[in-house]
Amino acid sequence: MRITARLRCMAQNEIAEMIGPAKIREIQRTDPHPVFKAFVVGHEGEAKGYLVKVGNIVKHWFRDAVVKLFQAVGIGTKIFHGHGDTNDQAGRTAIGAVVGKKLMTIGSRESVVVACHILPDYRHLPLDIASIEASVDLEEDRARGLYVADVGEVTAIALSNSQIETPGFAGATLLGQLQAFAKSRIKENRQMDKPTAEEIKQLIREAGLQVSDLFGIGEITADPAIKEQMREKNASPEIYYEMREMKRELAESGKRLAEAQKENAKLVEKASTQEAAIKAGQIEGAKGRVASLFEKAKAERKLEERQSKFIAARLARFVPQKPEEVEKEFNAYLDGEVDEEKRLAKDVYGIVEKPGGKGNGKEGAEPTETEAADAQADYLDPAKNRMIKLD
Repeated sequence: MRITARLRCMAQNEIAEMIGPAKIREIQRTDPHPVFKAFVVGHEGEAKGYLVKVGNIVKHWFRDAVVKLFQAVGIGTKIFHGHGDTNDQAGRTAIGAVVGKKLMTIGSRESVVVACHILPDYRHLPLDIASIEASVDLEEDRARGLYVADVGEVTAIALSNSQIETPGFAGATLLGQLQAFAKSRIKENRQMDKPTAEEIKQLIREAGLQVSDLFGIGEITADPAIKEQMREKNASPEIYYEMREMKRELAESGKRLAEAQKENAKLVEKASTQEAAIKAGQIEGAKGRVASLFEKAKAERKLEERQSKFIAARLARFVPQKPEEVEKEFNAYLDGEVDEEKRLAKDVYGIVEKPGGKGNGKEGAEPTETEAADAQADYLDPAKNRMIKLD
């Protein structure tokens, strides 16, 4: 399948962004002044194309097919001058490769744009139209007619001239051209023209260089404009540049300190989280000892049955704060529970201990055995004693 296209206008900085500075530097290792051309290779709408073993046909490209074409075009796809008889690349010489791509809206149509690196030996070719060589799936229905349903592998991009071939996508033209860094222009006497000041500035910016990377302090301070600045600042050039270096080092130190503080904050947060998790585990472990500590305390304190039941019903309230001192904390908790039970027994049910520490009775009169049993049962019943809460 072949689709021919011409392109529109595109700024040099847009082409450079498509490729990226790292890729440009990589190419410059073998091609110091590379030339890049941007072409549209497909867009929404009707397109004429040559179908291998079938001939020229017209089909429709919808937006989803254009997106699939963009995904199928690979960085490194070979570029040829014109098409062969088939999509086979045997015996054909590549004149470049795809080094960038972009899906963009041109007018109202979604379009696939590729940036092509043209090898030095083929820069003289008047290339202003582009075609794809790819496998596509075609389908046909009443509503859409014949249309591209899917795009398989894009095997190559073919470039040519609009004076020789007619583009498949009507009205498409070359988008733009970029020559990385300083452009070399040939005069009539075949001598190289000198690069402009703007071209030199662009070269320095793209290389990421500082003036001090190119010239020594002596050369820089010999510049009349710099000397004037030094006089205005009432400082010698040496002191000025020494202070500039100190500021740069301080800025770098501040940056490193900020990074170290950020990393330290992360470590502190991680340690705090781990410490909280360990503490929670220790507390859970200490709570597991509460049942055995209670059994031991009942025997040692000789708790009465009503006291044991009262405390047991509220045992879940106890949460140790210092797991290593759980026994000490639990004994203090039991002291409070015993006192609370006695207070409630007296205030709510009028049950008091007889002199000597044991036995139940009501104030002012000795209760009968039945009365004492009923009072104790009511006292220990959570449904009747609102002071007992089962957590």
